[in-house]
Amino acid sequence: MARADSPTPMMAQYRRLKEEAGEALLFYRMGDFFELFFDDAKIAAGCLDIALTKRGEDSGEPIPMCGVPVHSADSYLARLIKAGHRVAIAEQTESPAEARKARGSKALVERAIIRLVTPGTLTEETLLESAAANWLAAVGRAGDEWAIAAADISTGRFELVTCGTGELASELARISPAETISDAPIPGTHTVIGKGGFDSLAGERALKARLGLTTLDGLGGPSRAELAAAGGLLTYLDATQKGAEILLDAPRRVQRSSHMAIDVATRESLELTRSVAGAVAGSLLGEVDRCQTAGGRRLLCEDIAAPLTDKSSIEQRLALVAWLHGDALRRERVRQRLRSLPDFARALARLAAARGSPRDLALVRDGLGEARGLQDELEQEAERPQLLESLLPKLGGHGALVDRLSRALVASPPIDASKGGYIAEGYDAALDALRDAASLGRRAIAALENKYRESTGIGSLKIRHNSVLGYHVEVSAKHADRLMGPDSGFTHRQTLAGVVRFNSPELHEEASRVVEAGGHALASEAAHAAELTQLAVAAALQITSTAEAIARIDVSAGLAQRAAEGGWTAPHLTDDPCLEIEAGRHPVVETALANTGDRFVANDLSVGTEDRLWLITGPNMGGKSTFLRQAALIAVLAQAGSFVPAARAKIGMVDRLFSRVGASDNLARGRSTFMVEMVETAAILAQATPKSLVILDEIGRGTSTYDGLAIAWAVVEAMHDQLKCRTLFATHYHELTRLAGRLDALSLHHVRAREWKGDLVLLHEVADGAADRSYGIAVAKLAGLPPAVVARAKAVLAKLEAGRDATGGIAAGLDDLPLFAAIAEPDQAPDPLGSELDSIDPDSLTPREALEALYRLKRIGAERSR
Repeated sequence: MARADSPTPMMAQYRRLKEEAGEALLFYRMGDFFELFFDDAKIAAGCLDIALTKRGEDSGEPIPMCGVPVHSADSYLARLIKAGHRVAIAEQTESPAEARKARGSKALVERAIIRLVTPGTLTEETLLESAAANWLAAVGRAGDEWAIAAADISTGRFELVTCGTGELASELARISPAETISDAPIPGTHTVIGKGGFDSLAGERALKARLGLTTLDGLGGPSRAELAAAGGLLTYLDATQKGAEILLDAPRRVQRSSHMAIDVATRESLELTRSVAGAVAGSLLGEVDRCQTAGGRRLLCEDIAAPLTDKSSIEQRLALVAWLHGDALRRERVRQRLRSLPDFARALARLAAARGSPRDLALVRDGLGEARGLQDELEQEAERPQLLESLLPKLGGHGALVDRLSRALVASPPIDASKGGYIAEGYDAALDALRDAASLGRRAIAALENKYRESTGIGSLKIRHNSVLGYHVEVSAKHADRLMGPDSGFTHRQTLAGVVRFNSPELHEEASRVVEAGGHALASEAAHAAELTQLAVAAALQITSTAEAIARIDVSAGLAQRAAEGGWTAPHLTDDPCLEIEAGRHPVVETALANTGDRFVANDLSVGTEDRLWLITGPNMGGKSTFLRQAALIAVLAQAGSFVPAARAKIGMVDRLFSRVGASDNLARGRSTFMVEMVETAAILAQATPKSLVILDEIGRGTSTYDGLAIAWAVVEAMHDQLKCRTLFATHYHELTRLAGRLDALSLHHVRAREWKGDLVLLHEVADGAADRSYGIAVAKLAGLPPAVVARAKAVLAKLEAGRDATGGIAAGLDDLPLFAAIAEPDQAPDPLGSELDSIDPDSLTPREALEALYRLKRIGAERSR
């Protein structure tokens, strides 16, 4: 930013505030606009598509400037935040009149940064996505231990979780924070460097001060890493919120092992909460969601992102879903109640941060009132599942607060409190009297208008009001002379194009009464609003508990509804390492096909101790990837506490889920498709356990045939002999089927296809045994490859297959290779003469082929002797 030799007082003030804002864009309040200057103006104008203008000069150069109206600033803020910017709000801390009174007629209005708006610190309804939590995550470290402190200040949620270095990325992916902060960059994430405080001792002090505790033993003794993360988080919140009393619960310590570990690649591959396009539509979440409330949708997203690993907790969730699923009338009554519930959890957070409105108080009132109605509805049921029994008491207990808010507030309060009108008549007799006085004054002014029309003979005379002149008489310019005389009783105030404005003693007297009464009424309403807000915030813990109970009931009712729509069944959970699915379907693909009039082909799956590794072959487009993904999604749904799209499902608890299905370049990090594939495969081999579920598709296809087969071969052996986890392995390398003869727990399967009159028919059925061939050329023909190219490909394939038959194929000799023998043996250079001899099958050679083989052997021998 260029600097002037003698900046104006305003620019000096602006620069001071901009220095405090740092890299954030500065919204500088000037009257009814937030203005931006210099580089901030250029950035904002481009992002918001608004005009870039100029104001004054700096060092002889015009100062770039743009601005947005204060009344619509939230919509502009939303676009800037979505674009990745942070915005500092510099507000006027005094009125121009106060500045003139204190420091003279030319005094500059004082301004201060009242808040730093960042993606992870939003509370405003217009800036938030209603169906998603808005987490701010702070990453802390103590020695070799890492931890995450995560807060959603739009609802008050606060979590602490300790994790190892290898688990950090997965946990951040589970939380999916809007903003991640740390005291150093975190690999694989866009990290904002925090405002300090990432120290366990400082974090302990900050937590105690925040919670008003002398010891943290009641929290379960947070680890040093958790305290460091919490310290950084609280310091950042203090720095960005500038003293605002944000809503923040006591932190809940989350055990990493309490939920299924799912890494970033697997989440993206399975499209759990977002599709490849980044939208909820097309994801598992979008397909399952039948929630009626915003809080329910946020909780469902968290459930799918973090399926549980505690069987009893899952079974409690399933029991509530089953209870609602079994009685359609009961389910509809509950869903009807839920439909009218507002998002009062976020309304409460806005009130706590002094960013609320009378409407937010009404949302709390209505939400708590409807919660009591839901409680009464459910308590009429004779038999209730255990989870519901624990939730019901949380729905009530707010009678006094609801009664107070109901008496105090009008039915539909305005968002803008500045004009009043939100405190109900009859709540405060003194306020009613002030309103009556103001109303009488306004009626008196209306009567005065009629009197002036009659006395002056000007039928178009009007008494108007604006913020500058207050109440005044207005006539057209052609009638103004009648009121200009010294004896007219009117005093000239202002002349504009076409109209002239006047005052009068009578009008001044009546206007003073109206303004005084109105001002006192507004002050009285504001005092009531502050008192009501204080009452609501004081009950924050109980209100938040009610909101969470409603969200759980909503999720359960929504899952029951989805199960009824799709014919889903309750899964049976077991600790045995199995995965048995009868007539399983991929929920997203099934719906997509139904929308086009097609039918999804359901398939069975039975993985157990004796056949824990399925090797699946068959043509492209035959349904291998869909079959793999649907198995993983059914496991996710089951452990999230949902019914599943299958006729029957027995799910052995999964501790970690890995999916390596498809890949793409990551050129920004210097990784090709094959490199990405190998990095993801390496992570699976390093982290999977015997309780994990792994789905692998086409490992090794990104390199040469020989290299790819060698890698796929070694991975299959490792999955079988070292990791011993449930694995679905789809491949085009038919040579891998030879492993079935030596790997006891490997089971061969294929997706069925048939050729009919030269055309390929994909059946999308999974059958036992290996595929007879890959049908690659048939798929290419189906895709529209030109006939000449297809014919040439068939000729080349015939030639290659003839060579393979003569030599035993590219996997010849692998049957006798000891498993992992190469790991213990020193590297040896291959013997080309021996390799050539091994590849010759004398019984199958023609005379000419035998002669050619002899010449090759002679040539190799000559090269060895040199």
